[in-house]
Amino acid sequence: MLTLGLLNDIGQAPDPDVYYAGNGLALTTNMYEGLVRYEPGVDEPTLGPALATAWEVSEDFTTYTFTLREGVTFHDGTEFTSAAVEASFDRRAAVDAGPAYMVAGVESVETPDDLTAVVTLAQPDSAFLDYLASPYGPKMISPTVLSEQAGDDNAQTYLSTHSAGTGPYRLTVARVGERYEMEAYEGHWGEEPVFTTVEMPVYTDTSAMQLALTSGDLAAIIGAVPSASQARFVEDDSLQALSLPTFQVGVLYMNPNRDFMATAEARTAMFQAVDWRSVIDQVVTHKAELATGTYSRGSVPDGADAREIVHDTAPLEEYVAGLPASARTVRIGHSAGSADDAQIANLIAAQLQELGLDATITAFQTSQVFGTFASAPAEAPDLYVSSGTWPDASNPYLYGHVFWDRDGGLNHLQCYDEETTELLAEALRTGDTGTYVAAGEAITEAACTPAWAYVDDFVAAQPWLGGIEEAHSVAEPYTLDFNVLTVEER
Repeated sequence: MLTLGLLNDIGQAPDPDVYYAGNGLALTTNMYEGLVRYEPGVDEPTLGPALATAWEVSEDFTTYTFTLREGVTFHDGTEFTSAAVEASFDRRAAVDAGPAYMVAGVESVETPDDLTAVVTLAQPDSAFLDYLASPYGPKMISPTVLSEQAGDDNAQTYLSTHSAGTGPYRLTVARVGERYEMEAYEGHWGEEPVFTTVEMPVYTDTSAMQLALTSGDLAAIIGAVPSASQARFVEDDSLQALSLPTFQVGVLYMNPNRDFMATAEARTAMFQAVDWRSVIDQVVTHKAELATGTYSRGSVPDGADAREIVHDTAPLEEYVAGLPASARTVRIGHSAGSADDAQIANLIAAQLQELGLDATITAFQTSQVFGTFASAPAEAPDLYVSSGTWPDASNPYLYGHVFWDRDGGLNHLQCYDEETTELLAEALRTGDTGTYVAAGEAITEAACTPAWAYVDDFVAAQPWLGGIEEAHSVAEPYTLDFNVLTVEER
């Protein structure tokens, strides 16, 4: 048995067409598989096979032909064939939850034989393979289950407590707020896992979770150790501490709908005034490094999006000097659930106060950030800091779209630039790296949501747990491939 803690409940059903958050990926990525994936065990995002062993892409990025893996079955015993591709895509569109956009452009799925699926898109989309490789991408679900358990909600009720994927583990227990359990699926096409049962109790307190690890009750904590506690695990020779690369980023949201941050010049001055290197050193030193590009780490080939973060307080000091005393108040927001973000917000406030600003700090619930911020940005804070957020996949379009486009899912404060949006749309059609670089340069000028850090997954584990680095994917925070993990001799 492998016992791993979950910090707080996963918040949504472990249904791959519904789940769209963080720590529940430990369930969905081990129970369900897509056609392709990002390879585990490598530092750069690399597309590789999953349920498709080969694929061809038309020159205009509208037709994707997949050769499917033989000998694969779903958890209910149904054979995996090309018919499941069409059924799974249709089901995702019908459920119409957060990740449904990934199949919105699918015009048709043809199945010339059991092991061939031809996906035709309505418009050119050079990022389509990255949609499929995303941990939130379309996963294959048993068409038998989708038919027999359809009910009036496309089998959502059934899949909240059962699994119907092809992954190495199947769901056996789902008790919200209490625990989840998976057992190895004996019919899985891959190698037999060492761990036949994965137990995941839910913790509501990070200190209790860390105590369970040090006492030996947990095998590992993945991504849920606060930065303030990481040094202790790094220095503890009786445990392993690993910082594993991801395409998570730390970003500073700046609100153009507030007078204080209304111009690109003011936003640029604000970003430069913060000593980001000091923020990293004081808060997230064991899991982050200063960002060196416009997009997430590794998403643009050969670092073509490189840009230097400059620390210079003079432009903001000059800007503040020209404001009346009544206009020198800046409100900084952070996630109520992140101790790291709270500490960073306090550091930023202290730095801004030294420059003559009256900086206040407010904690916000996730529902506010993803709800009322975008609908009423003028009422949101001037700044919102996040030390760990991520796009759905490594493709630069997915990064740029979610953070920079007006309708992007992570553009919380509605800061956008029309030129950037046009360039991203063009790059999506062509896949041209130079166009993505131009989009990055345009948004840097607009100074909306610049990244200040590349952020890793911090894993603390027992010394006997092996294969951690090989089981980790840059695309999948808060989880590992549990079937790759081993027990090492002590």
